[in-house]
Amino acid sequence: MKNVQVMKKRSETLFAPIFPLPTVNLFPETTASYHIFEPRYLEMIQSVLAGDGMLAMGTLKPGYEDNYYGTPDIYPVGCLGQIRSYEKLENGNINIVIEGLFRVGFGQIVKDNPYRVAELEELPEYDHAEDFKDEREDLLLRLNYLVEHSNDDLDFSPLLGSEESFISLVNLVARTLPLNNREHYRLLAMDSVRHRAGQILWYIDDQIETIELLKRVDPKISDDISLN
Repeated sequence: MKNVQVMKKRSETLFAPIFPLPTVNLFPETTASYHIFEPRYLEMIQSVLAGDGMLAMGTLKPGYEDNYYGTPDIYPVGCLGQIRSYEKLENGNINIVIEGLFRVGFGQIVKDNPYRVAELEELPEYDHAEDFKDEREDLLLRLNYLVEHSNDDLDFSPLLGSEESFISLVNLVARTLPLNNREHYRLLAMDSVRHRAGQILWYIDDQIETIELLKRVDPKISDDISLN
C-alpha cells in the first residue's frame, strides 16, 4: 500500500485525509472513539498511522445516501484530529480514539479515491484566549440542575468537578446534547467560543423552563422528564 503523507505544511497550507460521517461527533479539545470497518477507510487509517496520525472529521450533507460509496457532498467546516490510540482487531477492523485539535475549512480536494485528501484552512475561534470564568460558572450551575432534575440517559455529572478548560467543557456539552445534526453542525461552525456557549446555555435554559413548568403542573412528573 502506498503511503499518503497525512498532513504537511506548504506555505501555511494544510493537507489531510477526510473521514466524513453522517453526524457531527468531534469538536476541538474533546476526544471521540470510532470503529473503522469500510475497506477504503481502513486503508486511510493505515496510511494515517504510518504518518503523523492526523485526519479531518467531516459531516455529510443530507442526501449523501445516493452517493455514499462515491464522494458525497460534505459541509465546509470540520475538525482536524489526531489519533491518540488504536486497536487492530482480529477481523481486520480498527478501533481508534481521536483528539480534536482545531476547526478547519475544507478547500480543494487533491485526492478522491479511494478516500478524499483535502487542502485545509485552520479556523480558530477569535476569542479562544479570553477568560470565561463567569460563563463557566453559569454553565456548571445549569448542568448541575439537569443532573439533579432530569431522568435522562445523558450524564453530565463527570463534568461538574472536572478541571477541563472552558472550551473543552463547552465542546463536550455541545457534542453530548441531544440536538439534531443541523444544530450540532451550527455549533461547530461558530467562530466564537462565547457564542457557542451562549447557544448551549439557551438550549439548556429552554429545557430547565420546561422542567419547571411540568413540575408546577404535576410535581411527580419531574421523575420522568427527559431531554430528548
